[in-house]
Amino acid sequence: MVEKELTPDEVIDALGGCGRFQWRINVVAHLMKTIVAFSISSMIIISATPTWRCADSKECTNLTLINSYNESTSFCPTKTCTIGNSSCKNIQFDEGLKTIVTEFELVCDRDFIPSTTMSIQIAGTLVGNVIAGQLGEIFGRKRPFFFAVVILIIANVIGFFANSWIVFAVCRFFVGLAAGSFMTMKYALLCEFSLANWRAWIIGFPSWPMQACVLAFLGWLIKDWRYIQIMTAAIGIPCLIGWWWIPESFRWHVAHDRQDVAESIIQHVAKVNKKKLTNTDHILRKLETDKKDKKHTVLDLFASRKLIVVSLLLALNWIALGIVSYGIAFGIQALSGNIFFNLFLFSLVGIPSKAIAMWLQNRFGRRLTAVICFIAVAVGGFVVGGVQSADAPNKDMLTNIFALIANIGITTAWGPVQTMTIELYPTVIRTIGFGTLSVFGRVAAMVGPQLVYLDSKVPGVMYHVIGAIGFICAIGSLKLPETMGMDLADKIATNNKVSQKSETNNVV
Repeated sequence: MVEKELTPDEVIDALGGCGRFQWRINVVAHLMKTIVAFSISSMIIISATPTWRCADSKECTNLTLINSYNESTSFCPTKTCTIGNSSCKNIQFDEGLKTIVTEFELVCDRDFIPSTTMSIQIAGTLVGNVIAGQLGEIFGRKRPFFFAVVILIIANVIGFFANSWIVFAVCRFFVGLAAGSFMTMKYALLCEFSLANWRAWIIGFPSWPMQACVLAFLGWLIKDWRYIQIMTAAIGIPCLIGWWWIPESFRWHVAHDRQDVAESIIQHVAKVNKKKLTNTDHILRKLETDKKDKKHTVLDLFASRKLIVVSLLLALNWIALGIVSYGIAFGIQALSGNIFFNLFLFSLVGIPSKAIAMWLQNRFGRRLTAVICFIAVAVGGFVVGGVQSADAPNKDMLTNIFALIANIGITTAWGPVQTMTIELYPTVIRTIGFGTLSVFGRVAAMVGPQLVYLDSKVPGVMYHVIGAIGFICAIGSLKLPETMGMDLADKIATNNKVSQKSETNNVV
């Protein structure tokens, strides 16, 4: 029973902390993320290059004859753009998997297009992060969140009908734009209804790797890039029902001095959680700040010395997330073995690793967890880089094992880095901060597919880069403030002190 004015965190605590309402919006939001996970991860399958040969010679169309020859001495070697002194004019792909590469013959002098298309998708994500960060500050979290789902549905449907790789690439730009908007809004929206001890679980819950595992299985069944897209679009339609289940963030209304609207949302949460509040008029304490409510911009991320340090160090971590995650993900195509099994395996290990990361964050803190994750990235990267550069014995096996270790490290690192990003910025600039730092990650992510392309020319170079980035971020993360157990701040304070439970609800 509440009989005094409260801060937003005290209100959440009075409403039960983690009740039926919090469970409901988290389940709905993580289920909605399926369309995002499918849209982004499907590019690993959609842009894959199946085995192919030059079919200029009639003998090269006879698979029985081809298979009777040793591959190294065959007159029809795989992935060879010239026969003698002549350039190949007819490409023959192995039957089975249908991708944009087989559809538009993106090999030889066009082999850069798949990685470029991936980079275009990431560029869209970058734009989405920028737009969502500012829209989240101006219009709230809910409307950009659901609008992103609508864009994903439309972009996947248009992609299904794409008659050229250029049209497809444009569709992937909008897929990335919507995905960036969705993820920026999702974490802010969910965390602003939760207490500190639950945020690591909300952000780190392994819904993405679970969804990627399902995608690997469905992709193996479908094996057609067009139908993978239409399936993804169909998944998005039920997501729109969530509009009636997820309200606007009451903290956003509080941060913009709309206490009356915030209190109506609180009453809704109380009803769902079966809690009763008395004296509901002006239940929320007016936040103390020397500044009147204003429209905030990216410049506010550097409003104090501490914010400058935090923003720069977090930007470094986001750069690592981008390069390493997309480099390893896109590099799955080049690993030995079946692409669907590799995608399933690399996604599967993300489930227990994220669960462990959630436990570590609540046990030892966000900062130490991030350091451990980046050390794993560094070890895996340096070992794979060395093995490939030296062309060591058992290269394929060692590459798969230590690439998997680096993947576990970077998959796990997303949790503490995203959690710290949410917790270190106040509500008035939270989505701006998350969106802006995501931009650093997306710019870096555009480098990932290009590193894979370069690695095909100079073996080992991508993983040497990954190892170096992991080492640098492990050192840098030690300088970040610990946020475990800290209340979320709502406005930028003027006292340059990070909010603790005993202080006002302001930050830096």
